[in-house]
Amino acid sequence: MAYDEYGEEIRRLFVPSEDPCSRLVPLQQLVVYDTSKQISQLQMKVLAKPDPFPNPSSMVVYIDGACRNNGTPTARASYGVYFGPNSPYNSYGLLPASRPQTSTLAEIEALSQALKIISEVTDRDFKLSEIKLATDSSFLVDSMSKWMEQWIENEGVGSRGTRVAHFEVLKQLHDKLDYMEYSDEGGGREVQFWHIPREMNREADALANRALDGA
Repeated sequence: MAYDEYGEEIRRLFVPSEDPCSRLVPLQQLVVYDTSKQISQLQMKVLAKPDPFPNPSSMVVYIDGACRNNGTPTARASYGVYFGPNSPYNSYGLLPASRPQTSTLAEIEALSQALKIISEVTDRDFKLSEIKLATDSSFLVDSMSKWMEQWIENEGVGSRGTRVAHFEVLKQLHDKLDYMEYSDEGGGREVQFWHIPREMNREADALANRALDGA
């Protein structure tokens, strides 16, 4: 479990080196693909077993956004969601042309699309209750795991006293996570954000760029 500088638990942040079941697994072995479930899962290591083994309750989903010509009138943005090699749940697409085309909104859209698919998958398989959302976007990880509750308390105003960009859509996603975790109808799932380097997110990036290539 991850903790902040005050020693308080950051419940929506996943840091493998601080997780008791993940820290002993080498990073290159931490995620494996389950061909029967067609999803990626975390491996875990316990003292009673000599080798790492898949955590049957886990699911790892990689998300990424892309934006070509970012910051210009011709910008075009897309998202990619990756569950594993040739998984039928893999998804990619373009942001609607009516919306601002930025790299940040592309990352947010990737999260939004991922949560829709995750909800559908976990509604069919209740054992999949420990969800890790892997992204190389530090803004997205920090927003959803560290800053959001304070932003809500301050009604969308950040630490610098200015309005948080994209606060409304981020809050909607925060509310969706709360529903997935705590609601009587759809609760019981733990969703955590995992900040990974770009080289670990190539497949999701490739999906996002596939959408742009086909535009």
